[in-house]
Amino acid sequence: MDVNKLKGRMVEKSYTQKNMAKELGITQQALNAKLNKRSQFTLDEVVKIVNILEIDNPIEIFFAGCIPKMQQRMMRF
Repeated sequence: MDVNKLKGRMVEKSYTQKNMAKELGITQQALNAKLNKRSQFTLDEVVKIVNILEIDNPIEIFFAGCIPKMQQRMMRF
């Protein structure tokens, strides 16, 4: 996961950790743990984040390093 891209998108869309946590229905502490890779986002949370932040290519953020670049190009949303 590319946390810096996710945090950057949050800033672009004027979302604080507090606002995002509320939208996701989790505590700010839980969101902080996920952003600092101490726990993982659920698929449901990822889908909500993609919709809230209007992320065009979630693979670049949530699956960075897991899916080869060639396959990422084939999976554009």
